[in-house]
Amino acid sequence: MWFLLFVEAFAAFIVACADAVGDDHHTVRERVVRAVLWPATLWVWFTRREMPKLARFGAIVWLFLTVGWLISLESDRVDTMWLFLVVAEATLAFVVYCVDALSLDLQHAKLRRVARGIFWPVPLVQYLRDRESIRMIQASVTVWGLLTTGWLLSLGIDRVAQPMGWVH
Repeated sequence: MWFLLFVEAFAAFIVACADAVGDDHHTVRERVVRAVLWPATLWVWFTRREMPKLARFGAIVWLFLTVGWLISLESDRVDTMWLFLVVAEATLAFVVYCVDALSLDLQHAKLRRVARGIFWPVPLVQYLRDRESIRMIQASVTVWGLLTTGWLLSLGIDRVAQPMGWVH
């Protein structure tokens, strides 16, 4: 039951973030209702061809999907739970650090970028709520690069290094 509640809240959060794009004149109360009733909101977006909102929704889902793949790849490769948590936190902190490095405001503020990386959920929500989606796309590209690199290294270990006896 708790899992279904989490899924509903997560879907509502994604729709609320996607709803922030475009010329929108809805009040906060209306936005909350639209987020809670996310299946109806998506239906309206599809039937009325709300392309900016649908594109934003797809980009957010893609970001979370690739982050999930990356975290599950790390989970498969790291033996202990505490080390996995450290690696996952460091990965998401690195993503935020890289995205902030591309920002003109934060490019030369290394300590601020490190602090934002440590508290990565706050900047990540800012990326998702940003009206222009640029940082969210940069985060997706960064995660995708880490994910494909991880897949390539895993493939090399599983298919080459272990059969040759280089890694046990």
